[in-house]
Amino acid sequence: MPLVPSVTGLATAVMDSERFPTGPAAYSAARATGASFVRLQLNWAQTAPSAPTDAADPNDPVYDWSRFDAEVEDAVNADLTPIADVVFAPPWALAIAASGSGPGTPEAAALGRFAQAAARRYDGQTPGLPRIAVWQVWNEPNLNTDLSPQLVNRRPVSPAQYRAMVNAVAAAVKGVDQSNLVVAGGLAPFRDITPETYKQDADWGPLSFMRDLLCLSASLKPTCRTPVQFDVWSTHPYTSGGPTHHAVLPNDVSLGDLPKMTKVLAAAQAAHHIVSPHRVRFWVTEFSWDSKPPDPKGVPTSLLMRWVPEALYRMWADGVTLVTWFSLNDDLPSQSYFQSGLYYHDGTPKPYREGFRFPFVAFPRSRGAYVWGRTPWGQRARVEVEQRVGSRWQLLGTLATNGNGIFQRTFPAVAGTYLRAQIVGSGEHSLPFSLVAVPDQFFNPFGGTTLLEPGKHT
Repeated sequence: MPLVPSVTGLATAVMDSERFPTGPAAYSAARATGASFVRLQLNWAQTAPSAPTDAADPNDPVYDWSRFDAEVEDAVNADLTPIADVVFAPPWALAIAASGSGPGTPEAAALGRFAQAAARRYDGQTPGLPRIAVWQVWNEPNLNTDLSPQLVNRRPVSPAQYRAMVNAVAAAVKGVDQSNLVVAGGLAPFRDITPETYKQDADWGPLSFMRDLLCLSASLKPTCRTPVQFDVWSTHPYTSGGPTHHAVLPNDVSLGDLPKMTKVLAAAQAAHHIVSPHRVRFWVTEFSWDSKPPDPKGVPTSLLMRWVPEALYRMWADGVTLVTWFSLNDDLPSQSYFQSGLYYHDGTPKPYREGFRFPFVAFPRSRGAYVWGRTPWGQRARVEVEQRVGSRWQLLGTLATNGNGIFQRTFPAVAGTYLRAQIVGSGEHSLPFSLVAVPDQFFNPFGGTTLLEPGKHT
């Protein structure tokens, strides 16, 4: 079981949440999606409801690790590598109190001590507990609903606060094991529309936050010299359209805008504003579409059978090496607006789950077709690429994957409109993929009624 994804491959993950079904069966279902990783939320407030006497000691009697222990153990038993995302500060640890729609800002040193305790508990030496090697700092810190305030007197304050949080966690977990990875970012894709932020800056988007965090101006010139230490940058590029859709506002980042983030990362590394022993990796730690059914305003399942594998390809082509789907099972529509699972609420796999498990795409090229795919779990295999001619499937060629399960080739002569791939020996087929392009279409994320982007959407 890999501790971290390959820098040249494409790993997949699923994300847990308060809606994630619990128990071994749920994690086995997550593994069946072709995922090798699972993003687990380590709820600081639940784990430490009151201030510990020695916050860096995982055995302090205040700490209650029982819920997270069970999640980690079930994940590892299902052959999934855990990514621990530290979230939700307890009230006693706030440097800035909660106000309005905002939860406040944690005291960075307190967060560091909690991260140290967690890293010590899951260092691989604690009897009965596996090691956690990947530590993510917070969720969507560019939104007032997760870190507040974002702005004061129209000036950004949250990026500097988040920088201190990331540095505190990095010092803590790397102090336990230098090989631990720190994931920063996890940014929401659209501007912050909470009243507290919107009235100060109607275009406070993820790129605004990112540049300020990394001490860069809009033209990517240095603005300060305070470095931030992390190994992986992550984002949540939800989109109001398909896999190539660009966000409406210049500081927002949907699937079609990922190169904007890589450009900012490159500028920050060139300016030595990021402390990392290697080139920073790029992950997507949350992404999905709601499906129809069951969401009447979701993306039709037939369209997702194309969009899901194409999204994985587009992210890989933009340098992303891990993609996390939110989430495993649908909620009931009567419970919430999240119907973005890879399984329906009753646990039945959705038709597009295979597009996530075994993504395969095909695009027309001059006198032929380019194909790309990735086997489940990125396993090395031999793959047959077939074309549909009439009612039959005919072999185009047989390919060997690389060590990360990825295969690609341009075939010079293609007679059929639909192509698919089959893993030799297992007989597993990818979903068929048409060479005929599908126009972009507008779907508000999660079928919501509040538009997350203004103006033109396609």
